[in-house]
Amino acid sequence: MIGTVLYLAEAHSEVEAGFGLNLDILETNLINLSILLGILYFYGSKIIGDILNERRSKIAQQVQEIEEKQKTAAASLAQEQKKLAEAKQTAEKIRQEALANAEKVKAAILAQGEKEVERLKATAAADLSSEEARAIAELKQRVAALALEKVESQLPGMLDDSAQTTLIDRSIAQLGGA
Repeated sequence: MIGTVLYLAEAHSEVEAGFGLNLDILETNLINLSILLGILYFYGSKIIGDILNERRSKIAQQVQEIEEKQKTAAASLAQEQKKLAEAKQTAEKIRQEALANAEKVKAAILAQGEKEVERLKATAAADLSSEEARAIAELKQRVAALALEKVESQLPGMLDDSAQTTLIDRSIAQLGGA
């Protein structure tokens, strides 16, 4: 305790004296500090070097892994781009085939449509012919009926009994009667 008091007293006197440089090596602990710094440098450099080397190797390993992943990704990208190009070619081929098939189907449909139109025309012509024949037959019947009516209406005035008898005899003779 007396040493502490003396030390404090001495420190107080130095403070009062002002700032100064103490050149006493033993009193300033310069040797102790040098030894401490030397030990720290000697052992610390190995530890720090080991830590830095370990970190460097980890970083190098990570860089190598990343480069390998990049190469793998580039290879996969090239392969997928090749597949994409093949898929585009296949799609274009399918599209061309679809267009060709569409043209064939279109031509077939048009040809079938033309055949159907021709069939409808032929059916219409046949219907028209049959309708025309029916109309002509109907007109003939109508004309015959009108002619018979006219003849029947005029016949009683034109034929007398002797003319009727002669007409009947002639008709029987034509039929092969007597």
